[in-house]
Amino acid sequence: MTNTDKKMITLRYLAGSAMLMLGVLGFYLGGLWTWLGTAGFILLVILDVALPRNEALAEVESGGFQHAVLYFQLPLIVALWLMFAEMLSMGSGSLLEISGAIFSISFLSALGGLPPSHELMHRYGWFDRFYCTLYLTIFLLPMNDLGHVKGHHLNVATSKDSDTPRRGEWVYTFAFRSLWGQLMESIAIEKSRLQKNKKPLWSLGGRFLQSIIISAIWLSIWFSIAGIEALPVYVLTMVVLYLVLGGFNYTQHYGLIRLIGEPIETRHSWNQLKPLSRALSFEISNHSEHHLKPTRFYTDLNPYPDAPQLPSIALCFVCAFIPPLWEKKIVRPQLAIWDQTMASEAERKLAHEANIKAGWV
Repeated sequence: MTNTDKKMITLRYLAGSAMLMLGVLGFYLGGLWTWLGTAGFILLVILDVALPRNEALAEVESGGFQHAVLYFQLPLIVALWLMFAEMLSMGSGSLLEISGAIFSISFLSALGGLPPSHELMHRYGWFDRFYCTLYLTIFLLPMNDLGHVKGHHLNVATSKDSDTPRRGEWVYTFAFRSLWGQLMESIAIEKSRLQKNKKPLWSLGGRFLQSIIISAIWLSIWFSIAGIEALPVYVLTMVVLYLVLGGFNYTQHYGLIRLIGEPIETRHSWNQLKPLSRALSFEISNHSEHHLKPTRFYTDLNPYPDAPQLPSIALCFVCAFIPPLWEKKIVRPQLAIWDQTMASEAERKLAHEANIKAGWV
């Protein structure tokens, strides 16, 4: 691979920042330009579907720029939210303009915030973990990294995992079941940690109280600009945002099955190996390798083309919100292959029971 090729691979990880800058431009221009971020997302879906699969290893250095790019997107997300607050404070936006702002900020916050925060929550450095918390605070979920790292990664694809969608479960219910499950698991993990040190959950040195404080600071800043009369719009935006977050999370393990206590293997995660999927997600679309080695740097993840495969993340996200299309055209055919060729005998039995419960047989 030439140096030029390596530079192009490196630059593709700026795709998320570019999408966010597009959204900032739309808010700056105002009016119907608030739909610009949503339009960019639609274009991304089309491009990702059209591009061929990319099963090659990234083959770029796992440091320097590749590390710094993880920090670029938070200031842009914060700028988007503050511009949104300013727009609402002026009270001049039409229903169509505000709708554009809600959808654009929801898509771009999830697209720009979820992948880098996910990468950073698997690091050991205190600043990386703190920066992850700042990302998650935008979602009002500043301590959910605990449930992900110490819950999901242990229980993935089992009945104990709130982040694994059940067969037949719609994204509309999964999004909120998953968020609530992760929140409760995060609180339980932190409570257990504090009890070992003979401290209460509300201890000032604990993540629970710190999460409430940092969320309150963020909300105070936002509402000091938007005004308390913007509360209904804010609540609606968060509902849409949580659906979008759930939609992206939905496709990572949908319908896959693992017995509790059995080893995690490559077959327990879906992989989505389109170029834009890989770039925008910071390679988390190489999901099988990530669950085998959660702390491995994103550019070092192996694609595993023989592991379970789905189309592009963007396409799967859109189709997930149309359940008949998602089930019949995308995931059920792939799950049938998984059941027949990848599942263990015990998993195949549980899969058959899950298919019956889902009404598929």
